[in-house]
Amino acid sequence: MSVARRIRTVFFWTHLSIGMLAGLLILLMSVTGVMLGFERQMIAWIDGAPRVEAASGAPLPLDSLLTRAAVARADVASVLIKRDATQPVTIRLRERGAAPVLVHPATGAVLSPSGDGSGQKFFSALRRWHRWVGVQSTELRAQMKIVAGSANLVFLALVLSGLYLWWPRRWTFARLRATAIPQWHRSGHVRDFNWHNALGFWFAIPLAVIVATAAFISFRWPGQYLDIALGSEQERVAARTAIAEARAARATGIASAASPTTAQAASRREAPTPSPVRETDAPLAQYIVVASERHPKWAQLTISMPDAKASETRVAVAEGNTYRPDLRWTLELDRATASVASASGYADLSAARKIRAWVRFGHTGEVFGLPGQILATIASAVGVLLVWTGFALAWRRLLSWLRARRRRSVPAVAALPDATLESPAPLR
Repeated sequence: MSVARRIRTVFFWTHLSIGMLAGLLILLMSVTGVMLGFERQMIAWIDGAPRVEAASGAPLPLDSLLTRAAVARADVASVLIKRDATQPVTIRLRERGAAPVLVHPATGAVLSPSGDGSGQKFFSALRRWHRWVGVQSTELRAQMKIVAGSANLVFLALVLSGLYLWWPRRWTFARLRATAIPQWHRSGHVRDFNWHNALGFWFAIPLAVIVATAAFISFRWPGQYLDIALGSEQERVAARTAIAEARAARATGIASAASPTTAQAASRREAPTPSPVRETDAPLAQYIVVASERHPKWAQLTISMPDAKASETRVAVAEGNTYRPDLRWTLELDRATASVASASGYADLSAARKIRAWVRFGHTGEVFGLPGQILATIASAVGVLLVWTGFALAWRRLLSWLRARRRRSVPAVAALPDATLESPAPLR
């Protein structure tokens, strides 16, 4: 057996083994991924997201809007305004657990969804299965996130090794027809072999993107090593420090909850410092004017209210597809005058942060708009078929091996002279 054939054999059995071990988890994530493909649209459809008539009048200044909605400016965490005239203004409150307040932009009337929230509840439960294998306990979620993340890494290894195994040793039309052109009319082993190879080949890149981005969501270390490789000097130092402290924590048996990264995340979840309104604060409408002058093609503005000690107000601006990081900017506006203190955008990020900026909505395909969502959903459905056909092929291989073993276990009949093969003469 040649070296290339030996390597191919190792890849095949590794592919088969890890696929059988992680297949059920991959199947669960693929099925839930299909169901979560159009989560935003489905929640809006089921729960009846409120919409505003486009010809309902000019929008009110934000301060007047808050007054009519009976929301104090000091209680506001952020305000989201969309250029689409049919969308309400979303006011998020500082109080932990408080639901966002949706306000009519022209009248200040508080709007409410027509549904009972069943869509949000259903998809929240579905996300729990997709991310944490259905676990509700906070203590167990961290462990199940690692399990699900490990299954994602196995899926990525399957996609890459599958491409290697797919690559023909000899390029012939018959080989390409069997492995690159889906044959929907087939059945049995031929169907499973063809679907597994053809669909795996055509969807290898979308699946690799979906699974690789999931690794960044499940674990910190991919982002940390990316920062070390392509980040700024400050990002490199922070990543090396975080990795070293995580290793020290594991070596000494310290719970991961005590790690700096987790502590930082916990501090971000703490209630923010109250933001008393100063007499010198600029009207909220003035922030919108300044941001609009700088980015006249804005599609969405998010004004984050400063805390008590801050001297600047942050305004996030998004143009076009609001999920694309290269179409988003951050403005720091002077709290009193609304003049631009600093501005940053995608171009100002390091190479590592540019890559990481695409992760969250690259995983769902939303960075490419509706076509990206459709492709990501279809790719998740292909993941379901790959697991199913992979299990079917492995099962048939096992049955074939058992039958061959059974045949080998039957004692061979010794060769006998021709005369003995004739029927004996009847007794007289």
